[in-house]
Amino acid sequence: MNVALIIVKYGPNNPAEKIKLETATENDDVVLLQNGVYWILQDVKKYTKANVYALRDDFLARGYDESDSSVPLISYVQLVELIEKHPKSIG
Repeated sequence: MNVALIIVKYGPNNPAEKIKLETATENDDVVLLQNGVYWILQDVKKYTKANVYALRDDFLARGYDESDSSVPLISYVQLVELIEKHPKSIG
């Protein structure tokens, strides 16, 4: 049962985003978008127990290749599906 969708849009230098990652549970889903995709370079899974995804277009727009990602890359359609699936979201 997924409890919340957590949106992370700022990079590792933002302390509020780190708190969101650290407090997410294994029942939550986290989506990295905009500059939040830079968390992938910091090994984001060491900060959270949640399922982590990143928006493919944002990751590629920053000059990275899909093979550089340690988390699943999702499309906008998949992001909408995650939003619809969760009764609560934290942004």
